Amino acid sequence: MKKFLLLLIFFFCLAIGGCWAVKTCFLSKGKLVVVTIEPGASGSAVAKTLKEKGIIKSQFFFKLILRLTSSARDLKAGRFDLRENTSSFEVINCIKSGKCTHYEKVTVLEGWRSEEIAEALAERNITDPHAFLDIVRQKDLEGYLFPSTYLFAENTPAQKVVDEMLQQYRNNISPLFKQYKTDLTEKQVLTVASIVEREAIVHDERPKIAAVYLNRFRIGKRLEADPTVQYALGFNLKENRYWKKGLTYSDLRTKSPYNTYRNAGLPPGPICNPSKESVLGVLNPQPNFEALYFVADHGGRHVFSRTFDEHRAHIRRIRGK
Repeated sequence: MKKFLLLLIFFFCLAIGGCWAVKTCFLSKGKLVVVTIEPGASGSAVAKTLKEKGIIKSQFFFKLILRLTSSARDLKAGRFDLRENTSSFEVINCIKSGKCTHYEKVTVLEGWRSEEIAEALAERNITDPHAFLDIVRQKDLEGYLFPSTYLFAENTPAQKVVDEMLQQYRNNISPLFKQYKTDLTEKQVLTVASIVEREAIVHDERPKIAAVYLNRFRIGKRLEADPTVQYALGFNLKENRYWKKGLTYSDLRTKSPYNTYRNAGLPPGPICNPSKESVLGVLNPQPNFEALYFVADHGGRHVFSRTFDEHRAHIRRIRGK
């Protein structure tokens, strides 16, 4: 047995020495390939996969090096970013250490509700969408899932995904509450910001839209915000989307604590996950802005009014009779 091992080591050293001397065994690396290592895969199975993908030159040398330096049990399961024509040494080290783990990129857009985030995560096989939503709902985290671009490994635990989004919230949003003084609670700020996020199209209008809703809230006038009704309605099968377009009068009568056409004050919580800009709009609304109404024009902007008569006149001018 010892003699056999010595022979293996001898041939191993001979092969490596030859490669080092003439630099012909492993030329420049090729394109990046995503390789899946199944749980419990044998060394032979891994070697075969790597050979088929063009990552290694020889299954024999891969298995030999794996046997001499570690074992198949040391190789992590998962998906890995590896380059064609890579040395077996480097491949084994990458898979063992997890340094080559493949990360999926997912962009959480401003104004998405938690269900939309869960769907995006599921599409990339990042985490269980049901487990993700369970955590969000149990801990009342709608509004705190910071919109950004994230990198996650496949099959990441849902709690880890949530924690990363909350950390980005703490990094980007939490400092704003120290910078700007407000008589609103943090949740109230996020609630108004979430409505602003769904209403605003042009960036510079966020402070104005925020001012309108804050004005209405502070005088006890119902917000009458369409996005709150859209949130209450949930997924629309006909349109195959959230945020139903073209709300009807029947929709506006929907019984829900989130429907601000029926209920005074703010809804129970945020209706989506707002951007930093929308939160800033609520914390620093347009000063001395007394408007109580606004209507969208045909160019993505809004026309603001102080009185209902002005508001109706603007509606007639923009939409016709």
